[in-house]
Amino acid sequence: MRRASASTGKADPTKACTNCHRVMENVSETRNFAKKTELETCFQCHELRRAQLQRSSHMPVREGKLTCTSCHNPHGSQGPKQLKQDTINETCFSCHPERRGPFVWEHPVVSENCGTCHEPHGSTNPFLLKVRPPRLCQQCHNFTFHPSQPFNSNDARRVLGRGCTQCHTNIHGSNHPSGNRFVR
Repeated sequence: MRRASASTGKADPTKACTNCHRVMENVSETRNFAKKTELETCFQCHELRRAQLQRSSHMPVREGKLTCTSCHNPHGSQGPKQLKQDTINETCFSCHPERRGPFVWEHPVVSENCGTCHEPHGSTNPFLLKVRPPRLCQQCHNFTFHPSQPFNSNDARRVLGRGCTQCHTNIHGSNHPSGNRFVR
């Protein structure tokens, strides 16, 4: 975890203010960035993030709805990855409060870390998922708990040819009386 140095105020002592800012030049319209935009300034060092933001499922940075500093504090922070909030989840909940709960039935992975399932900068899968369901779900939920084989002929129509989220729609948590199965 990077924190700003007490002596320099910078998160990374190998970086100078001039890596990101131009004091005497008017390159950008705001904050005297080294490049025309904040995004281009950040991409000088974070090329991987540029590539991730080009994926089909991505944060709305290209569309101008967010910037890097919507989530990150480049000058240092108490949280991981120079996030403005103390945790990854708190950062996500600042834009997605409906995912916070409280829920009667919590999906433990959600309360632990949104990054377990989601790639925050960009993904080739929908909803910024790291892996497509059902493989994503099967990383924690094995087939002995919920076999993909029907128990009898009546179960066949409920299970075969369906994805996990077709039945388990409330995967972030639920107040539904169906309980902790997160079904409709």
